[in-house]
Amino acid sequence: MKNIAFIGMMGSGKSVTARVVAEKLGMNLLDIDDTLVARMGMPISVAFITLGEEIFRSYEHDVLCEVVWQENFVVSCGGGIPLNKSNMDLLQNFIKVRLTASAEEIYRRTKDDFSRPLLKDNSPKKIAEIIAEREEVYSRYADITVSTDNRSVEDVADEIVEKLKSFN
Repeated sequence: MKNIAFIGMMGSGKSVTARVVAEKLGMNLLDIDDTLVARMGMPISVAFITLGEEIFRSYEHDVLCEVVWQENFVVSCGGGIPLNKSNMDLLQNFIKVRLTASAEEIYRRTKDDFSRPLLKDNSPKKIAEIIAEREEVYSRYADITVSTDNRSVEDVADEIVEKLKSFN
């Protein structure tokens, strides 16, 4: 099986779903956000403020560079990874699984999470604006798209595993 990269909006369920899919397929997992937090020794929200978005995005790119040469990986990408074409060039041989969720669902999932730097003005309206800004990019790169609205992680993971069979 090719490596798999999860892309999509923050709060769409990438981290938790990638973990379940990796377990089901017996693959290794790399969560880019978790890796960055461990390496930088600070939450992503603090890194955004302290380092600035441009430097943060370069660190994100560096972590991605490390995994593209390895095999048997499921990668949970930060929501901004697809916005940088060079990141997506690195992921060209990965199967890209895009998770979607409505603005209302993302708001429900993230309303009490202050670690997300782009959601400091967290509201369904603001989230809908970010979704609209990123829609074209996310849809362009997705090999598989699955909605996570009102679904269990297990159900979403099972659907993804089933759809991945067509890539063998």
